[in-house]
Amino acid sequence: MNKYFEIINPYDGQVVGESPNLSQRDIGELLNKTFNYQDELKASDKYDIISLTIKSFKKYEKSLSELISMETGLSINGSKHEVHRASNCLSFCLKQIKSIYKSDLTDEYSKNLNKSTPKLSVLSEPLDLAIGITPFNHPLNMVIHKVGPAIVAGTPIIIKPSEKTPLTAYRLRKILINNGLPEDFFNIISGLPPKDVVDQIISYPKYDLVCFTGGVSVGKYIARKMVNSGNELKKYIPELGGNAVFVVMDDCNVELAAELALGAFENSGQRCTAIRRILLHKNISKNFIDRFVELTSQLKYGDPFDSNNHMGTVISPEQAQLINQRVDDAIKEGARLLIGNKIDGALYAPTILDNVSPNSEIVQKETFGPVVSIMLINDLTEAISYLKSDRFGLASGIVTESKKNALKLYDNICVGQFNWNGRPGYRTEEAPFGGFKDSGNGEKEGIVLMTKAFRRIRTFYEH
Repeated sequence: MNKYFEIINPYDGQVVGESPNLSQRDIGELLNKTFNYQDELKASDKYDIISLTIKSFKKYEKSLSELISMETGLSINGSKHEVHRASNCLSFCLKQIKSIYKSDLTDEYSKNLNKSTPKLSVLSEPLDLAIGITPFNHPLNMVIHKVGPAIVAGTPIIIKPSEKTPLTAYRLRKILINNGLPEDFFNIISGLPPKDVVDQIISYPKYDLVCFTGGVSVGKYIARKMVNSGNELKKYIPELGGNAVFVVMDDCNVELAAELALGAFENSGQRCTAIRRILLHKNISKNFIDRFVELTSQLKYGDPFDSNNHMGTVISPEQAQLINQRVDDAIKEGARLLIGNKIDGALYAPTILDNVSPNSEIVQKETFGPVVSIMLINDLTEAISYLKSDRFGLASGIVTESKKNALKLYDNICVGQFNWNGRPGYRTEEAPFGGFKDSGNGEKEGIVLMTKAFRRIRTFYEH
């Protein structure tokens, strides 16, 4: 087995760097070392580590952003935004330190006790080990969303980053250790083939929790692997595919709706909350489409390091080919190409389709790239019916002047995040985040809930 594997820049095909290709023995040793780590950091120590890391992000913003763009093909402006988001996440972690270190929770659970009952103590403590499995599209922010809360909670954590983008995770670990984090508090496991690595990690008997961000098929596979390896009762927090639906009503501000719809192309469309489907009221279809296509035509894409470009590449030439094939198939089924569907290696143009069949693969599956499909509706009832039957439940939104209609849509569907007159992808880092149906099992991420998830609660009665 080679000790390292190469990480390739999707834009130019050049080698960005090398990542450790760990053996089964190496992986086992890292799992044991992290499990055996006992957190002895004080709250003040953690406050200092996280504060120093926020300062490090500012100091190393340029090199961190460049590394993200080299690994992912993301535009340099998008990579800078990711560094800022990660710093913002850590600022919310700082706010959690004080509340999480109130380990005695008795007051919340003992309001009805009296002198005739045994004295109750309700105590919170760290887990022994958490596993985090993270995707390629946000190689810093998705790791921070797991590692930051784990540090606050005192729970040792293993991160298995995407095999396409592990270098950013290793850079983060180095920064944290330089700022005082003990080495075995946070370890990284990388290797090929990724399925074998995941199998070994998920089969490890001593972890307490798995948090996974990624696609539906892999998320369901992990759940089955946990069952088959005897870990079926361990906590599982999956944040899976989004395939977000954006509803545009005939009473909306068309200019606002068209500008919001450009969210389909942020991060080259590689966001779980990116707009992929637009349910457009037929009464304003021409005005909206004309303006949306016009705005999309102004987007520049290409070299990720050209700050004038809005988009870089998708993650690989193979992914671009998959997107291109699905678009071609939709067109054969009757969809109308309004703009885009141009491919050059891993570069894929911002693409809009109209008259898309609801049964087309491009809308039935999460097409992870800069493609949006438009389907016409007659009224809000039709939009509600469509979303109720949808297999995804991560994010949605509506553009309308009527708050009553916005609430009606929200009340009649089940998605984790909903925005009125905003992009479905909008979120604040500390708020609950997660989905339902094929988008998740109802467990939520977000800095506050992840920090709580990394703690266990026990009771002690004095008789």
